[in-house]
Amino acid sequence: MRRAAQAVLVVAAVLLVGCTPSQSPTGAANEQVSATADSTTAASAAPAIADAGPTDAATESDEAGPTDAPASDPSDDTTPSDDAPRDDADEEADQRRSSELVAVDEDGRGDDVEALQKRLAKHGFAPGPVDGAYGPRTEAAVKAFQELADIEASGRADARTVAALEAFETGVKILEAGAKGKAVKRLQRRLADSPLDPGPVDGAYGPRTVQAVWALEKLAGVPVDGNWGPLDEDALRRLERGDLVEQANSHNKRWVEFDLSTQVMTVYDPDASEPVLISHGSSGSGVPWQNEEHSGNSITPAGDFVISRRIDGWRESSLDIGRLYNPLYFNGGIAFHGATSVPLYPASHGCVRLPMHIAEYLPSELPNGTPVHVVQ
Repeated sequence: MRRAAQAVLVVAAVLLVGCTPSQSPTGAANEQVSATADSTTAASAAPAIADAGPTDAATESDEAGPTDAPASDPSDDTTPSDDAPRDDADEEADQRRSSELVAVDEDGRGDDVEALQKRLAKHGFAPGPVDGAYGPRTEAAVKAFQELADIEASGRADARTVAALEAFETGVKILEAGAKGKAVKRLQRRLADSPLDPGPVDGAYGPRTVQAVWALEKLAGVPVDGNWGPLDEDALRRLERGDLVEQANSHNKRWVEFDLSTQVMTVYDPDASEPVLISHGSSGSGVPWQNEEHSGNSITPAGDFVISRRIDGWRESSLDIGRLYNPLYFNGGIAFHGATSVPLYPASHGCVRLPMHIAEYLPSELPNGTPVHVVQ
């Protein structure tokens, strides 16, 4: 879907937003004051996404080379000792041996796990830090590879899995947040032609493109890191075939579904064969909050609702707990709204936070009376 307001500039650094669950006698839910960027995430969920492009990779100096060896005496017919300098072929052989994969246990640590993590990262399977520790993210990456390779998804790096990983080849261009160029532009165009919204097709892999990839990764149930690899390519192809999204409801007019389990908002239209829009979001954290005058439980209740009112631009919370951008209220004080921080985990005080570039045009897509379904 073409979205008319994709190129609108995102409002510069603002306070985090808040909103109020309708069940609370005080109203409910706020957002803490913050000026974090759209791409901020919790360390437990995914690495922070930097706006800046990647630094140039270090390269070996043209002048680097082996030290000069003393000239040999042609008359000396002694054999070289074991201490003789190793040649390049020996060093390359050692490197190959050190990079070979072996089966490792789920509680393993050390060089073998590190080699596994490096290979997973090289092919875009997001194992997390290459630290030699077989943690939950490494296990999830192994499981994701197994699913793609049609191996039982146990999460264990057994002999069959490591053999398949060593032989794995992909034609997918690995792209990371901060990258720039024609490959990024091609990816953005494909995302824009789908229900996802990467922002302007400008060849810069910035926060809006990252958030579009997050939405796809969460929807597909693959490791979420915002970078592009074979798992993401497979997920996008499934989305393009119509195999990834399954609506929970049906209406004779446009409606919205927000899935609390995946933290993804989907807009459907009865006249469209695919969703109109799929967006990354962040709902209520479930953590009780309290300030001098009010309190709440930070819950986004599941249920069936209707968008009943809206406010254009920024709105100060009546509970003095933050600001909301272009809020669309569907359950008392609970709304879809733009926020400058939309992390990968439930973080709001009850509302559904959305990326700013989505919130910029969403009100024009969803009139009052639009059905809203919050599902578990």
